[in-house]
Amino acid sequence: MSSLKTIAIFWAISILSFSQNGIIKLEDSVIVSTSGFETPLLSENKNVIILFKEQIDNGNYKNLEEVLRGVPNVIIQDTYFGPRVDIRGNGEKSITKVKVLCDGVSLNPIDESMGTLPINTIPLNSIEKIEVIPGGGSVLNGSGSSGGVINIITKSSLKKDFLVLESGLKSYNFRDEAISLGQNLTENLYTNFNYNYLKGDGYRDGDSQESNSFNGGIDYKIDERNRVKFQMGYFQENKDYSTPVFKDELEKNRKTMGFPIDSKSKRESYSLDYEYKFTENLTVLSSFYYQNFKREFEENSLMDYELPKVGNMPFEVLGEDLLASMTGDFQERSKGAKIRGKYIYENGEFILGYDYDYTKLLRDSEIKANGDFFLKPRPDFKIKGDVDIDLKNNIYKKTNGIYGINRYNLTEKFELILGTRYEHSRFGGKRSSETEILSMNRIYEYKEIDNEEKSDNYAFEVGGTYKDTSTRTFYARYERGFTSPLPGQITDKINMKYIPNDLKSETSDNIEFGVRDFIEQTYINLSLFTTFTHDEIVLIQKNSYNPALKEWQYKNLNKVRKFGGELYLEQYFERLTTYQSLSYVNIKIMKGLYEGEELPMVPKGKIILGVSYDLNNKVALNIDFNLVGSYMFKEYGKKDEVIDTKISSYNYTNLMLTYKVTDILSIAFGVNNVFDQKYNYEESSITAVPAPGRNYYISGKLQM
Repeated sequence: MSSLKTIAIFWAISILSFSQNGIIKLEDSVIVSTSGFETPLLSENKNVIILFKEQIDNGNYKNLEEVLRGVPNVIIQDTYFGPRVDIRGNGEKSITKVKVLCDGVSLNPIDESMGTLPINTIPLNSIEKIEVIPGGGSVLNGSGSSGGVINIITKSSLKKDFLVLESGLKSYNFRDEAISLGQNLTENLYTNFNYNYLKGDGYRDGDSQESNSFNGGIDYKIDERNRVKFQMGYFQENKDYSTPVFKDELEKNRKTMGFPIDSKSKRESYSLDYEYKFTENLTVLSSFYYQNFKREFEENSLMDYELPKVGNMPFEVLGEDLLASMTGDFQERSKGAKIRGKYIYENGEFILGYDYDYTKLLRDSEIKANGDFFLKPRPDFKIKGDVDIDLKNNIYKKTNGIYGINRYNLTEKFELILGTRYEHSRFGGKRSSETEILSMNRIYEYKEIDNEEKSDNYAFEVGGTYKDTSTRTFYARYERGFTSPLPGQITDKINMKYIPNDLKSETSDNIEFGVRDFIEQTYINLSLFTTFTHDEIVLIQKNSYNPALKEWQYKNLNKVRKFGGELYLEQYFERLTTYQSLSYVNIKIMKGLYEGEELPMVPKGKIILGVSYDLNNKVALNIDFNLVGSYMFKEYGKKDEVIDTKISSYNYTNLMLTYKVTDILSIAFGVNNVFDQKYNYEESSITAVPAPGRNYYISGKLQM
């Protein structure tokens, strides 16, 4: 079925709902991701998308990555080391520009080259809602949030008694078990517990996964003024998957595996929140956290190898189709504090806050190759040899930030919002490479650099909301954001030597206009935006195909312009709920490297159409259609030539049928990728990682 025909069918289904009376779900909603305190959604001066627990349940997802694929405005990028999340077209730099939080604590790594977002370490049954704020959040969240913010809100303060047992079977021998428990032990003491177990194979041959995840804690109201909350989480996973394969091989067999990769991950997190109400008008919140994320992986493959002159070696050495392996050990620890106070006065409220974060990363990656080598001037002279290259990073980033946000009601209808932030960062550390060649004799070389830099940045925001009616709000905002360098970006590798650079922070100007309204049973949010990024941090690579010989430079080169729009509609009726979202972004590099070209890894748009229909009091049907636009992929060839590849758009449709057996027991059956569309999670000019074809699941839920 073509994309246009599928869109037409779903749009026809969605417009059937413009009648009857329904229940407005978003009118009384509040968010916490824009100020650190609860704020009514209809008072926000920016586009906000909220994904509620019920919507997550209707998808029967196995991890958070799958959930975010179905969120308006959000694009998931699959990389060699894991998923990355993008909003409004940040492309390959999304991991440094879109901040992903869990209960207000950042999950973003400080290593962009091999770093990954540990979003799949959060149990789905522990999530109450997800708040998505596109296009900025630098005043509250600092560096790395100029492209947007995603905040995952858990059930830690739900204050409701519940017990949920879940079990399911999916295609590819996959099963999951989950339990969620919330209990008011006393009038003032609340506890919650969430556990999830997953095990199964993957779509591709050789794929498998097994994971355990836990999240829980207590919320204790000491008295009318004092409240304390403690939360902890743990995740452990063993996963086997494989590298991308040639596209012509996928044409023969979509499940073909590449070179096998063995991966192990562990993550633990702890947080302590304390709230003190000085008066009815003054509240102070203090949060302290610690996170520890460990990853190990090993890949065995065949590779061509070219080694320049090392030590006293007189010639360059080359090898073809060598037995090779690459292993990596990562440990990233973060600790920090967030202190913020809110004072409510006659015509508004003022928020003052301070943030501290210290993150340290230890990375040890080793590359080994052995087989027949030959000297560059003597290809007829072959020798057996072993090459061992050990690359180590011991880097850190320390950040202190202070901010203020003021919301002032100029009139009953018009609210002015002002915010500013100052942030000081120190970052750097040690990088080293150790090369050993064993053949007719031993050749050894060691290189090291230890450097540190600092940056001072500021952000500010001015905007407002105009409440034309009780439900209609017009909003506008300007935000000056920034992204300070990561510790791994302040060092270049040129001619196989580490060299410090003078990289600066990049800045951005974000402008947004929008309207949010309820018209009868329909919720509407329309947003138009423009962003100009200055001194964008650009990575220039050499030998990118070979991790042992890769060289790079980070520079402030580009000026990037983007503009676009987002439309979100949701309708509520007696038995029918529908939603439609359309996002579009146009991006152009205005100055610097690749001037006049589009930004790589940025789909031009995304369309989601969804329907939820209660056939009767027992049976409900959910259908959603997703279309992701085309984008350009840029890579470097073996001769460092630039290769541009246009990746085609793709679409998929999911269906779910739920049967309510009793008031507490329900059974769900679903089909993902109903029309068996062939598309890829990751794709280059010649290789790809295929997405699953049509697949099925059945699950049961006992909810008390």
